[in-house]
Amino acid sequence: MVFTIDSGYTRKCKDSQGGVSEVYLFPYVDYPNSQIVTSGNILTTFPNTTIYKFYTNNIPNANEPQEQDAGGKFYNQSISLDLQYKDDHQNIVKFLKKDYRLIFKDNNGLYRIFGLYNSVFCDSVEYTTGNGKSDFNGFKLSFNGKEEKQSFFITNLSDAGFIIEDFFRITEIGEFRITQSGEFRITQ
Repeated sequence: MVFTIDSGYTRKCKDSQGGVSEVYLFPYVDYPNSQIVTSGNILTTFPNTTIYKFYTNNIPNANEPQEQDAGGKFYNQSISLDLQYKDDHQNIVKFLKKDYRLIFKDNNGLYRIFGLYNSVFCDSVEYTTGNGKSDFNGFKLSFNGKEEKQSFFITNLSDAGFIIEDFFRITEIGEFRITQSGEFRITQ
């Protein structure tokens, strides 16, 4: 099939907003492709999975440029989160080099998933104090991944099979555990 240009592109009304309003993270599990059901570019069914909401101190910026190398075309998915964890400087590194999936909701109300088939991983953890008293003091986590297809939209999280959990801790081996006290903790 040959692609041809048969019309131009007109200026659109600016009725969309940039930025990400919600972020959900959960460990990557290698499910058979038959358990992940998509229709077009929409994820319709996923195995029942608990996802964990992360409250960020920044407005995350999700990026997904299409790139090409010797193996073909792919989408390079990336997002960075600023987390203000108190006294967790020794435990935050548990995020490093682990495979995750990440769902985010943009400021237009659209959910998308990064790492659906190949995962995203935390490739850097940076602790920063800032220069002044009002500057951010916390951790910057950077997640990156490569997918053959662009990230899929999710119309409704619970209908697709996701269960939202707000309170959790992360164990030494990187597993998420739910807490009763409503704490975000990373423990050994």
